[in-house]
Parts: sequence; structure tokens; C-alpha cells
Amino acid sequence: MEVTPPHRRATALLGVCLLSACAPKIETASPPGYQGPIIDTHAHIRLGDDDAASPAHSKGTAELLNLDKAAGVTRSALIVMARKGQLERMRVENNAVISAAAESQGHFYPVVSVHPADGAAALAELERVARGGAKVVKLHPNTQSFDVSDPEVATVVQKCGELGLVVLFDSYKPWDPGEMGKLLLLSLQQPKTSFVLAHMGFSQFREVVTFSLVQKLGMGGNVWFDISAITTTYVDSPLEAELVWTLRKIDIRRVLFGSDWPVDTPAVAVDAVRRLGLTAEEQQRVFHDNAAELLGL
Repeated sequence: MEVTPPHRRATALLGVCLLSACAPKIETASPPGYQGPIIDTHAHIRLGDDDAASPAHSKGTAELLNLDKAAGVTRSALIVMARKGQLERMRVENNAVISAAAESQGHFYPVVSVHPADGAAALAELERVARGGAKVVKLHPNTQSFDVSDPEVATVVQKCGELGLVVLFDSYKPWDPGEMGKLLLLSLQQPKTSFVLAHMGFSQFREVVTFSLVQKLGMGGNVWFDISAITTTYVDSPLEAELVWTLRKIDIRRVLFGSDWPVDTPAVAVDAVRRLGLTAEEQQRVFHDNAAELLGL
């Protein structure tokens, strides 16, 4: 048997290495992402100088409409938030988003608001906006300064269920560590009302797996989660994999896309979701199908 001298073996190995280095790289294509229509379930409109929405952005819908078109967003929420005791302003702002939606040729849909502390006036306003075509009511424990466990909150949420209105709750209150537990209890006490928990608990997102647990016990099933703000915060972070695991654990069919405009632009929010590594089918659920089914859009 002929033995190849060591120097020749080394030369041969070097040649293989050089050939490998010079050979064209064959890259494995990543699975194609969802490229269809997108529904943004969480975008605010600035109507006046003292709105909570950022004063750095223009009033009205023109700026958001242009950003939506650039990002592939075909339907978008327009959110307002009622202030306690300001009943006429509440009606004016609700009318404004209902009218803006009607004038947008189907691009926008209204997310109206009442303040739970306004009692009978809030309930009457819910009846009025439901007749006007509203589908979603925004309640914000932080901005509106109420506690989720307050009895008047339950009264408003129950009324929403009777009228077929979905309740969009902001679900992160830094100074109330019991916020998610209160929302869970409220959703169980009001099983005929559909809830969307905005920002999915944000930095407390681990707690949302409890909602999937109670479903195993035969309860719940009336809660969805929008991932506005939380996705742009945690994408490319050490917690990204855990966030994706949580989305799948609670069921990707209960996850809704949101930009939280003007906090983030639609394009930034869309890009963050695309970078999570969801499958094309999961992206379609998050970007479009879940909201279309829940809200009848």
C-alpha cells in the first residue's frame, strides 16, 4: 500500500480548503413571510392640543394614513380616551373617530371611549356609539386613573358585552403589580364580553400564560392580546425567544398586531413582528386574520 507523504497530504488539504473558500456560498432561504393586508388594532388619533397623543405629530388622520400605506397597513384603529366628567368632550371625540372612519373609505375603524366613573352617562354613551357603528371601546387604567377592580368598571364592561362591543384595555400599570390578576378576574366575571389586553402586560408578559391555564379548566376564552409596544421593545433582546414562546403558549390565534402610533410608526412595528421568527402562517394570523375574525373587519 502506497503511503502519501505528509507534505503532499497537507498540500491536498490546503487545496480543498482553498476550493471551499472560493466556491460560491449557497445560502438557505428563510421561509417567506406573510405579504398580505395588515390590520393595526392599536393606533391613536390626535384631535386637539391637549390630547395624550404626542404633540410632535400632526392632528387628524393624514399623517397616519400615509404611514399606513408605506407599511402595508390596510385597516387601522383610531383610538380616543374619555376624561372623567367631561361628557360633552367625550361625545365630540367619539363622534370624531366615527366620522373619520366613515370618511376613510374603510381604512379606519373607530375605537371610542367612556370613563367608568361617569356612571349612567357612560352607559348611555355606550348605547349611542353602538348605534353609530362602533365595535371597540378603549379603557385605560393609567390615563383615565381608575382601578380595574372598581365596581363601575365591571358595570361598563358588562354593558359592552350586552351591546357586542369589544373592550380594549391597557394592561400595564407599573405601580399596580396586581393589574394582570385583576384583568383576569374581570374577564372571568364577565364571560360574555370580549377583551383585548393591549401591550400583553408589557414587562409583566410572563403572567399572561395564566389565561391559557384557566382555559384548560374550562373557563375564560374571551381574551385576546395586542402586541403593540412590547414587540418593538423586546425584539432582538435576550427575552425575544421567551416572548415568542409565550405568544405560542397563549395561542397565536389570540394575538393581534398593533403599532401604538404615535409611540411607534406602523413600519417600525411591522418590522419588529417580522423579525420575531414567526412562520408565514403565524404572521398572517397576527397581522390580519385574528383581528378580522374578532372585529368583523
